[in-house]
Amino acid sequence: VGCKAILVFFQYGVMANFYWLLVEGLYLHILLVLIFSPNRHFTVYLLIGWGIPTIFIITWTVTRIILEDTGCWDTNEHGGPWWVIRIPILISIIVNFILFISIIRILLQKLRSPDVGGNDQSQYKRLAKSTLLLIPLFGVHYTVFVLFPDRSSNNYKIIFELCLGSFQGLIVAVLYCFLNSEV
Repeated sequence: VGCKAILVFFQYGVMANFYWLLVEGLYLHILLVLIFSPNRHFTVYLLIGWGIPTIFIITWTVTRIILEDTGCWDTNEHGGPWWVIRIPILISIIVNFILFISIIRILLQKLRSPDVGGNDQSQYKRLAKSTLLLIPLFGVHYTVFVLFPDRSSNNYKIIFELCLGSFQGLIVAVLYCFLNSEV
C-alpha cells in the first residue's frame, strides 16, 4: 500500500508539473491579449494547476484498482489506466505549444510595429531572445516526443528529458527571478 501511495503522489506531481506549465502559458497569453484585464483569474489558475491533476489521478487510481491491481503499479500491461494519465498530459502539452506559437506571433507583430525602433537585425535578435526565454517557461521541449510511441523512443526520450527537463526549474529561476531586477 505504501509503494502504491508513493507512486500515486509521484504521478500527481508529474501531472501537476505539466498543468502548472499550462497555467504559466495561459497567464502570459492573457497578459498579452487582455492588456487591461482587472481580473487576475487566480482561483481558476489554482483549479487548473492542482484540480485537474487531482481529478485524473483519482480516476487513474480507481482504474488501477479495478483493472490492474498488481504489484506496485509500476508496470502497465493494460493500456487503459496509463492513458487516463497520458491523455491529459498530452492535451496540456499541445495547448501549451499552441499558446507558445500564439505568443511568438504576438511578439512578432509587436516587433514589426512602426513604434518599435531599430533595424531588422536587432528586431530579429529581440524575437530570438524572447523565444529562447519562453521555451523553458512553456516546457516546449516536451513537444519533441509527444507524438512518438513510448516504446520506440524511450531511450532517447529519457536522455533528452534528463538533460533538458531536469534543468528547466533552474533555467526558469535564473531567467525570471535571479536576473530580473523587479524581483
